[in-house]
Amino acid sequence: MRTLVLGATGFIGQSIARELMEHGHKVVALARTKASEAKLADEGVEVIRGNLRHPERWSGIVRKVDAIIHVAATFSDDMGDVDRHLVEVLIAEAERAQHRIRFIYTGGCWLYGVTGNKIACEESDFDPLPSFEWMIDNSSEVFAAACFEAMLIHPAMVYDRNGGAISGMLSSACESGRVEVWGSLMTRWPVVHRQDLARAYRVVLEKGEGGQSYCVSAENGVTAGEMASVIARRCGLKHEPQVLTGAEVIVKYGECARGPMLDQQMSGEKIKDTLGWVPRYKNILSEIR
Repeated sequence: MRTLVLGATGFIGQSIARELMEHGHKVVALARTKASEAKLADEGVEVIRGNLRHPERWSGIVRKVDAIIHVAATFSDDMGDVDRHLVEVLIAEAERAQHRIRFIYTGGCWLYGVTGNKIACEESDFDPLPSFEWMIDNSSEVFAAACFEAMLIHPAMVYDRNGGAISGMLSSACESGRVEVWGSLMTRWPVVHRQDLARAYRVVLEKGEGGQSYCVSAENGVTAGEMASVIARRCGLKHEPQVLTGAEVIVKYGECARGPMLDQQMSGEKIKDTLGWVPRYKNILSEIR
């Protein structure tokens, strides 16, 4: 399939683009800068110059692709409005296409709020953080568009050995000699390695059923304390983790930092059972080591 990947220069999008190309798909991606354009071109990606804020300048490509994977966000105060405008422009362009376009929209585990000892799944009620509530409305607009065969992926906290969800802990370990933990050592994160997540996007693109949502999690919930302890050993640290209160975290890092402080568990059983997705990275603590 010829697939437009929105967010192909990001932590998740890079892996998705590579995964698709390795399995014979053609990838089209946006580049805001010449540097990004050169990097994508070196990877074999077809590049279009543009950005999320002005989709009308490049949206004509929509009529020339078979699918869209949307993993992009501005992470600005108006990111919900930017995304809503993007979705509206994509729908308007797709309605002019001669074919129905497969569309994978991205939500996230934070839309489920605090789950505690319950394990969230596709049937669970949403309890989103206010700063990400727009994802629910915007994904509903995508699902309602007859021009799309729409699907929704909710990734767990995404990591690799040196980044993603654990990057804050790693950087604090290097900079201060203590692993910084937000909120509580007992906070649980559902987690998935970014390469496994990329494979999940490909599997959903190839075999997913329109109108369906898929939670993608390799481990239902791993505590921040466990991860901090392994990072401390990896870095040879002697000090105990520094636990910041929720108020301290928000002052230091802003509202988006509320997400990692949610005590959550989330299952990936549906995508495993229905589409045959099997994660290769099943133990984040081993990967951190």
